[in-house]
Amino acid sequence: MSGVNPASDIGQPPQTPQLDYFCRMFSKTFGYALRAVTFVAIHGKDGKKISTLELSQNLEIPHHFLGKIMQDMVRHGIVDSIKGPSGGFFANDHTLDTPLVDILVITDGSLVFNQCALNIKRCNADSPCPLHHDFAVCRDGMLKVLAVKTVEILAAEVENGTAYLVR
Repeated sequence: MSGVNPASDIGQPPQTPQLDYFCRMFSKTFGYALRAVTFVAIHGKDGKKISTLELSQNLEIPHHFLGKIMQDMVRHGIVDSIKGPSGGFFANDHTLDTPLVDILVITDGSLVFNQCALNIKRCNADSPCPLHHDFAVCRDGMLKVLAVKTVEILAAEVENGTAYLVR
């Protein structure tokens, strides 16, 4: 069984346990946080503040869920905020320089890079699952990308039209 339904999956990548794992490797929270912080980096500068409602509407993210995510971003110094009618979120001196891995650790913890693809609790290099070494290469590569890419890079890609926060 290939995992592909030819009638409904035309043009879609085949769904395999490995692909499914990587599609779920990062949480919705992480994706929402990246999008929101990037939006704030682009639009929340020069004294402009972005409200949770504005973020929610522009990024199509549930308002209350986004509010909790942004509280965490403020608590960890990724962005700043001011309360009140003219308040909102805005970029600070560290926003653009923030590596994406920092946001991942805030939202998902660091364990995402230590999980077994097959959910075997004691999977490790000494006692590997059948996919351990293959996924180690992918996990290490993804960790390297997230450590090097910053919010500034994401913002630049969105601003120059080569990437999008909503489609």
